[in-house]
Amino acid sequence: MRKLRRAAHLTLSDWRYLTIASGELLAARIRLSTVAAEKILRELKAPLSALPQQQRTPVASIDVERLSWAIAVAAQHVPWRSDCLIRVIAADRWLRRHHLRPDFYLGVAKDEQGVFAAHAWVRYGDLTVTGGRYEQFSTLIEPAEK
Repeated sequence: MRKLRRAAHLTLSDWRYLTIASGELLAARIRLSTVAAEKILRELKAPLSALPQQQRTPVASIDVERLSWAIAVAAQHVPWRSDCLIRVIAADRWLRRHHLRPDFYLGVAKDEQGVFAAHAWVRYGDLTVTGGRYEQFSTLIEPAEK
């Protein structure tokens, strides 16, 4: 019931962002299952100019905080796995279409039993767009110095 009440209070703009986020998560899930991980990682680290011109939308105003919110909410409700790497791929593609260059990170950590865990996150400026809590991870991949 609480979810329905929250959904009723969403604006048309919120629904638009959630729809785009769901589509981006689906595209990311398909891409991750059909493209070699090495290629995806190279693309996530690539400069903005590496995106083909036909895949870019005209520069438009985009609310990066709302984009971040929409990816997180949609990822909890789509019927496929949408873990951190899928969220990163989705957010990266969405931001790049708007001529924004996010910073991609990949880290690892070891739990109390000695099991390794990996985590991916994206930042844009001071905002962590996806990836939430990443402090306990040692960074393996980070953006080159600008």
